[in-house]
Amino acid sequence: MKSLNRVLLSASLALICLPAWAGHKQHGYDYAKVVSASPVFETVRYPVDEQVCWEERAWRHQPHEVAPTVLGAIVGGVVGHQFGGGHGKTALTVAGAAIGGTIGHRVAHRYGPAGPYPVVRNRCEIQRNWRTEEHIAAWDVAYKYHGAIYHTRMLEEPGRKIRVRVHAQPARYLRN
Repeated sequence: MKSLNRVLLSASLALICLPAWAGHKQHGYDYAKVVSASPVFETVRYPVDEQVCWEERAWRHQPHEVAPTVLGAIVGGVVGHQFGGGHGKTALTVAGAAIGGTIGHRVAHRYGPAGPYPVVRNRCEIQRNWRTEEHIAAWDVAYKYHGAIYHTRMLEEPGRKIRVRVHAQPARYLRN
């Protein structure tokens, strides 16, 4: 019975120490005290499209009225048609229409709008502007573990303590 216990104890110890003998790394976790944490800033530049509007002055030409010319031609044609006979009647109708149209055109120019007039137009366009902002990209952290100071960069702001992975590996045994 004692020999069976010794065999089981030896086998258990061998199984426990086997990873250390094989050179496998042992990992564990612990907590370390944060000594300092400094933000690392990153400048981000992005486009912003904005609509920009302004008032613009321009001159507009008033189109001449056609109605007085046409009306004058009709009245002149009717008056010319009242005179003459045969081919003469047709000629006087055409001449009356031409003279009436000319008179109507001159009256429209004389009493119509006097040249160009000012107008105000709203004009708009899209302009691309650039904005810059600073963001915290990471944190430079100093922490103390077993009396030594270590440094790392983290993506999130640490608290008073951070979790660290501890690596244990047997050292070579030196004989004196």
